[in-house]
Amino acid sequence: MGDRIAISDGDVKRIVAKLKEDQEKIIEYKETLCTELDAINKAWEGADATLYTDKMRDDYSLLLEEFGKCLESYIDFLDKVYGEYKAFDAEYAGKTIEV
Repeated sequence: MGDRIAISDGDVKRIVAKLKEDQEKIIEYKETLCTELDAINKAWEGADATLYTDKMRDDYSLLLEEFGKCLESYIDFLDKVYGEYKAFDAEYAGKTIEV
């Protein structure tokens, strides 16, 4: 294929769909983590429990939230790039661009 850029309609849609699935799993995992931390706090009382669950929330819950936001940004980017490619392809279909 050389120096050409090729974007496959099916591949981009499949990748975006997979990333959206992964994003949903991250959201579900974060919710499960928070539920488990609440359960730990009910079963294990005291300062140690509070320190542990607060640290888990601060470290992992926030990390998962940030990762989910990054993934969403990447999905939006892929959607935008693909839309621009489709518009470009429609505009220049059948034409050759010499560089």
